Amino acid sequence: MTVEFWTVFFTILNTFILYAILKKYFFDKVNNFMEARRLSIENKIKEANENYEKAEKLLKEYEEKLRSLETEGKKLIEEYKKKANDLYEDILDEAKKESEVIIERAKKEAKLEIEKAKDDIKRQIVDLSFLAASKAIEKELDYEMHHRLIMDFIDKVGS
Repeated sequence: MTVEFWTVFFTILNTFILYAILKKYFFDKVNNFMEARRLSIENKIKEANENYEKAEKLLKEYEEKLRSLETEGKKLIEEYKKKANDLYEDILDEAKKESEVIIERAKKEAKLEIEKAKDDIKRQIVDLSFLAASKAIEKELDYEMHHRLIMDFIDKVGS
């Protein structure tokens, strides 16, 4: 195999010519396209970094808001628990007062019933005493006078 000088020379010359033509018509376009693509990627990376920073900032803000809302929620819960406890205590106090009033009223009614029963017993004793005395004496005294005597006697005995 022999290598001819002219063949190598024209091959190299054709390569340079092809390179010059490609450089004149296509390299600028390809370089411009590659540069535009590089700038586009850089912008997208920059934008992604900015969005990431914004997202981080928003995340921190939302976490802070969430913490403050949790704190506020706990405060509200405690406040409502306190109000409910106060209401419970008020209802309990009112029920105690009402029960004391009912007990006091029942005691008064019981005393009145006892007094009424005592008065009934006194009346019955007076009537029986009057009847016994009138039979024993066999003469009837004036009812008013006899009643007064017996009431005086019962008051002295009852005291």
